[in-house]
Amino acid sequence: GGDGDAQNINVSNYISININHNIAIFQQYPHLVAAVMQSVNQALKDIVSPVVERSVTIACITTRELVLKDLALEQDEQQMKQAAHMMVQNLAGSLALVTCKEPLRHSMCNQIRAMLTKTSLFDAQTVDQAAQLVAAENLELGCNLIEKAATDKAVRDMDVALDVALLHRHKPGTAFHDAFLQGQACMRYLPEALRPKAGGLLPHQKRVYEDFARIPRDRMAQMLGSGAGGAGGADSSALRAFNEGQNMPVPMAMAGGGGGAQAPPQQAAQGQQGVAGPQGDHMRLALEKCAACLNKAEEVVLRSAQLASSPLSALPQSHELQQLIFQSRALVLQSAAREEVAVAYALKLVRRIYDSSKFGRCQLGVDWLCNTLVHLADVTKRVIKEVTLWISHAEGDVRLNRELAIALVPHRLLNLNAPEYVKEVSKAFEGSRGPQALETVVGVLQVCVVEKRCVAPADCSRLLDVLAKLAQGPRKPPDTLLKLLDDARSMARGGAG
Repeated sequence: GGDGDAQNINVSNYISININHNIAIFQQYPHLVAAVMQSVNQALKDIVSPVVERSVTIACITTRELVLKDLALEQDEQQMKQAAHMMVQNLAGSLALVTCKEPLRHSMCNQIRAMLTKTSLFDAQTVDQAAQLVAAENLELGCNLIEKAATDKAVRDMDVALDVALLHRHKPGTAFHDAFLQGQACMRYLPEALRPKAGGLLPHQKRVYEDFARIPRDRMAQMLGSGAGGAGGADSSALRAFNEGQNMPVPMAMAGGGGGAQAPPQQAAQGQQGVAGPQGDHMRLALEKCAACLNKAEEVVLRSAQLASSPLSALPQSHELQQLIFQSRALVLQSAAREEVAVAYALKLVRRIYDSSKFGRCQLGVDWLCNTLVHLADVTKRVIKEVTLWISHAEGDVRLNRELAIALVPHRLLNLNAPEYVKEVSKAFEGSRGPQALETVVGVLQVCVVEKRCVAPADCSRLLDVLAKLAQGPRKPPDTLLKLLDDARSMARGGAG
């Protein structure tokens, strides 16, 4: 096994390399895709051997010493091997993930850059952009492959180390306990709780090893890489630094609170402190680069009124606006905290849709913002959840912005069936602006469910139920509401033509 196995990896045997065919140079020269795949494969070969060797060595030494001490009196050798495998696999895999990410990114970029530069077809900026995009798209796949190589080698090496140790237990004429006491005299100085006992590990001691199999390796790698404390503080501070404006509540899920709970706007604006440390700096830098893409897109869109009134779909994939979307996606994928960066950037984009600017109100501007959001939602499904939460708890002018909802819903960026959204909209029906809120919601559903048919009645059933109860209330319902409910029922029965 050993090093040879790691060095002889062919990435195409394990993973499907992601090559985004919308990148302009691959549209012009599709034959380059195969060469890029070879570059990614070579980058992995350059990195995998030293990373695997170092990670496995550390994991095996640590596991061997602990297992031979903890299970010195364990009669069942299979139990010893099982405990060792659970520990060494997780340690080796986590160490490999921590140490390979940045070297692999640089290696991929360098290999792809060198290959594309040799063709003499492109300028340096185009080459660098393509290299960064391909590296970002394949980084996680490459890390997973290196992790697998590390865990496989760790099990093999651990078995060899244990087999040698176990041989000493079977010397003819030597009692198991006597051999242990003679060879491990120092054990008597250990505290009683740490001293090995006849009969092997107790159930609560076994759980220490079993827990290694339960902890997801990506979470352990994150703990090893960033130390204690996690990313909660960095998430919320980056959001606060990135999103200016007073009407944007920060979801508690982003501020280290409970999953999915939403802080009221007045609470979200209070008690927020800045964050220090490399993770906060990294997030701020990533978000600044994303903001630069947004500013550039706005500049391009507003160059001419004719361009601003065009749909994004009318532009070729090689157009600067299309490339800015891919560049935004790449920046998010490159981030060590990609989910948090994706959500923060998404909330900033949503605030620009149908704001008071020309960019936020013209067709091309809205199309660019929505399409970028779709790419961010592809990175993490949290984007849709957090966008829906933000709109649910935003001020009335945002929550009941008909144009904003009609822009987001066809792209599945606003979940009309989310309990939190339905709850907040229901409250608006009961408030002083109830008739206006009802008119807005009915208008959104009429367009999205009945006219465009981009959402099925089942996808907004909770909202339709609330509207149906309103229609049966003491007040005379508007004709538009009754027509919407009739159309929705007809569609649900399959009777709509």
